[in-house]
Amino acid sequence: MSMFRRAMGGLAALAAGALLLAACGGTTKPTTKTSGSAAAASSTTVPASKIQKGGTATFALGPTATPNWIFPLMSFTYFSVANISNFQYLMYKPLYYFGVGEKPVVNNRLSLAYPPKWTNGGRSVIVTLKPDKWSDGEPVSAKDVELWQNMVTAEKANWAAYVPGAYPDNVVSTKVLSPTSIEFNLNNAYSHQWFLYNELSQITPFPEAWDVTKLGAKPGSGGCTTDVKKCPAVYKFLISQGKKGVATYASSPIWSVVDGAWKLQSLDTTGRAVFTANPKYTGPDKPHLSKFVELPFTTDTAEYNDLRSGNSIDVGYIPAQDVAQRTILASRGYTFKPWTDFGFDYFEVNLNNPTVGPIFRQAYIRQVLEELIDQKGDIKAYYKGYGYPTCGPVPADPPSQLTSPLEKKCPFSFNPKRAAATLRSHGWTVVPNGVDTCTDPTKCGPGIKKGAKLDFQYVYSTGIAALTQSIETEVSDSAKVGIKLSLSGTTFDDAISKAAACKPSQSSCSWEIVNWGGGWVYAPDYYPTGGELYKTGAGSNTENYSSKTMDNLIQLTHLNKGNALQNLYKYEDYAVEQLPVIWQPNPDYQLMEIKSNLHGFSFNTYLNINPSDWYFTK
Repeated sequence: MSMFRRAMGGLAALAAGALLLAACGGTTKPTTKTSGSAAAASSTTVPASKIQKGGTATFALGPTATPNWIFPLMSFTYFSVANISNFQYLMYKPLYYFGVGEKPVVNNRLSLAYPPKWTNGGRSVIVTLKPDKWSDGEPVSAKDVELWQNMVTAEKANWAAYVPGAYPDNVVSTKVLSPTSIEFNLNNAYSHQWFLYNELSQITPFPEAWDVTKLGAKPGSGGCTTDVKKCPAVYKFLISQGKKGVATYASSPIWSVVDGAWKLQSLDTTGRAVFTANPKYTGPDKPHLSKFVELPFTTDTAEYNDLRSGNSIDVGYIPAQDVAQRTILASRGYTFKPWTDFGFDYFEVNLNNPTVGPIFRQAYIRQVLEELIDQKGDIKAYYKGYGYPTCGPVPADPPSQLTSPLEKKCPFSFNPKRAAATLRSHGWTVVPNGVDTCTDPTKCGPGIKKGAKLDFQYVYSTGIAALTQSIETEVSDSAKVGIKLSLSGTTFDDAISKAAACKPSQSSCSWEIVNWGGGWVYAPDYYPTGGELYKTGAGSNTENYSSKTMDNLIQLTHLNKGNALQNLYKYEDYAVEQLPVIWQPNPDYQLMEIKSNLHGFSFNTYLNINPSDWYFTK
């Protein structure tokens, strides 16, 4: 749900160059060769006479990660690649689209708006829309942007990308200048690059048909477009429509109004989604295909078995444990290429849990948990070399100047001996293969009582064999220093729903550790400043982390002050030391296998898919 530098002061000049720089690097991975056409099916030039018009392409979804929410203004529960990049963006286009193939940059061609223009000394920005239309014939207008703006302002607590003090709080007012232009007036002079990549990037225009409080009402009658106070009633209605269930989405008079290249034909409770080309689409990249289907799977093994049959999957993936068998798939017309994303991997510990929260709130405990994860060993043994260690919040791949020297050193890499020594020095009696107990609460930390135990409930997402093996190794290594992790497997969707921001008094705060296995891709905040994740009260800060120092360091990365790279490093290094979450191996997103007669697939670094570009050859 998912993101460069030099010694000059302005972030705008820095970020553009560094983003491009970052796209040029790579990490050492197993050597793989791809033959001719499909070297990713995205780079091959095919004569127009060979392009087949129509046809149905199928795309394999990740294990248990299926679309289950359609309304683009969503809480963290639904904030996933499956819902956004693989589902909503196909129907409802974001104001600005990001990723030009594997380059982490804004895609001006696929964006709804032209590049923004700044005025008023950097405190105002004007956005002008391109001439696009909704499927009901209405133009995509500045009022549709204002409808989003008013809605997210009224319901910011329900927006997963919300960062207190940042968007939408930093927008003082908006003004519709014309049917296609809107002005945002800000409370400060922010970095132009940051505001585009992390603020305007969040906007998805809503059609006037959504500004209603009941079915059959006149579009716009809800009044949210012009009056923020009327937005809660409209939001309540739209949420009620979303909660009717996925099987109702395709026939809904609300959700069927789209401006994207695709319309939803059906979606069932298993996650199987069928899209048809939108005949009224007015944007770029009109679909070659007539239909696009997303296929759900409960495990990566089930997907591989289907893929190996060579019949039902056009764009799929091979599990890490089976990657040595890719020659079999090559003989059946598939081309292999790893798909990496601009993100990092981690799991969360609940700092507000009424029982174990005081333990997790100790930075030394989080450092100990980090030192019990053998990231390099897991990548070699379980991910077969397709991945890299996570040691902080800035992606290490592709390499860039954004990764600080401290993060590159991985100061809390695998070291069980040091982990045990740290526990003893903080008042814990270490019992290898037993359960450690706090025997000196004056050293264990505030809120930790004598007799407290390092015994935690650990919920994880099943279906990916390499992830399960990695976690089981973590459990074994933790046990050797007396930390007990009791595993409970569930689906991806259920795992992220359990990791909820909460107060100790709430029943929803009973979770202790949650690992959904997908980590984070920097979207829709594309510059990796961490506001969405670690600022106090942020929409995706579900581990309940709070630090005034962190808040201040994050804020410095937003402003056009001082040395932008050094400001990022200060934030990054604090996160590396603090471990607001526990870093874990970051495998390649998927090891892709693409039918050789399917072309146009783009390995978008933010994990967006664009089946409008896909086509079969004759």
